[in-house]
Amino acid sequence: MVVHADCHHEKWDGSGYPRGLKGNQIPLAARIFSIIDVYDALTNERPYRKDWLKEEAIQYFIKQSGVQFDPNVLDIFVELIEEKQIEE
Repeated sequence: MVVHADCHHEKWDGSGYPRGLKGNQIPLAARIFSIIDVYDALTNERPYRKDWLKEEAIQYFIKQSGVQFDPNVLDIFVELIEEKQIEE
């Protein structure tokens, strides 16, 4: 399967865009990248808002598990953050 650059906007529950892919229809690379992209966006300051603490971002991800993000990929990502294998 070809991984299109726009697939990281798809959501696990099928409510994303541009193709409305759901669950495992979303390429694995896109499921991984969507988590990394959102984590980076949340934990880095933007001109329009202050950066979030790591703990705040993790709580957001937990709430979005199974909705926006693949729960299995998310569990691994959070585990790596908590083990400090992913730097802030």
